[in-house]
Amino acid sequence: MDELKIKKARIYYYKIYNIADSADLEKVISLSSNFKGIKKMRFERVGSDVIEIQNPPIHLYIDEYPLKIDGNDVKVTVKLEINELGTMTVIVQIDVEGDISTSFFTKIQKEYLSNPAESFKVEEYFKNGINILSPVFKGKYENFSPTLEHIIYYVENFDEPIKARELLSEYKDLPELLHKSDKKLSIQVKNRTFRHAFSYYADDLVVITNDSSFVYDPEGSDDIIDILDFLNTQLVTIRYYDELLDRRMREINKSLIDKPNNSLMEIFKIRKHNNASKRLIALNVEVKSAVEHAKNAIHVTEDVYYARVYMNARQIFGLNLWEESVERKLEVVNDTYNMIQYNLSHAFDNFLEIVVIVLIFIELLAFFR
Repeated sequence: MDELKIKKARIYYYKIYNIADSADLEKVISLSSNFKGIKKMRFERVGSDVIEIQNPPIHLYIDEYPLKIDGNDVKVTVKLEINELGTMTVIVQIDVEGDISTSFFTKIQKEYLSNPAESFKVEEYFKNGINILSPVFKGKYENFSPTLEHIIYYVENFDEPIKARELLSEYKDLPELLHKSDKKLSIQVKNRTFRHAFSYYADDLVVITNDSSFVYDPEGSDDIIDILDFLNTQLVTIRYYDELLDRRMREINKSLIDKPNNSLMEIFKIRKHNNASKRLIALNVEVKSAVEHAKNAIHVTEDVYYARVYMNARQIFGLNLWEESVERKLEVVNDTYNMIQYNLSHAFDNFLEIVVIVLIFIELLAFFR
């Protein structure tokens, strides 16, 4: 069979920036008029029938222009997505139509998406966006870290109808595309990649990896795209709090490292250790509430297929592992707090014992004079 030909497709490039603890989405609309040089500004609330979002993010359509790639005319749309979790995402959407071979995806990936900062000025869009929308974000961080990238290749129609099973066998370079590999992958890697392939009907397909995903859906539904988008947003948020725990614990441990040689001397460090205890409590509350909010920001409805895609995507992205890492570090925070409180209590008891002994000694001296 000849190489598959695409009739209609979209490519989504996401770069997610972690900016703040939260975002006031109501302010986004009023500030959007400050974007200059844009012929047409549109915004929309992101929503879906298969996922429930407590406070749906907002998409700002900030640019749109034609582009010729390998002799093919494509349309590029640039959006900013602002999420209440405190993230902002630059989304570059490339719309493709015509008799185009699947190798076109590989060409775009290698020549454009390998360096999107240069090809699509992603960093410039982000800097302009954060300058205008800065008041939206509450509890802003000093560094916009970590960041996360994900690419979705979405085909609505091939030149001929094709079943999911046939597509997996005919699209021979799909694993290399998703893994961004210049060399042919082994059979083991290809089989492992296709273990994360899902279909609802006989003629649709979803293949997910941690960096890229492929979607084939003749109905043109955005449900899978929304699920992958929100999961990546959750992931970057959880990763931030994992790094925050590491950083804060290093700071607290550094303040406690000059431990006295005996428990009595702990009494002279009581203010420092009480401050450390307060910081540990505040850290515990901050991280627990933020992580729970991130985890509960999205719920998949009772549709078994989408729930299966969602749960498997969590595993592929490593979201479960990051959440477990945060839980383990919160246990360390609690253990450290308990240790400090125990040491302070023990030191204070020893101090009181010495005070009592000194008072008795003074009483005896006064008695025998």
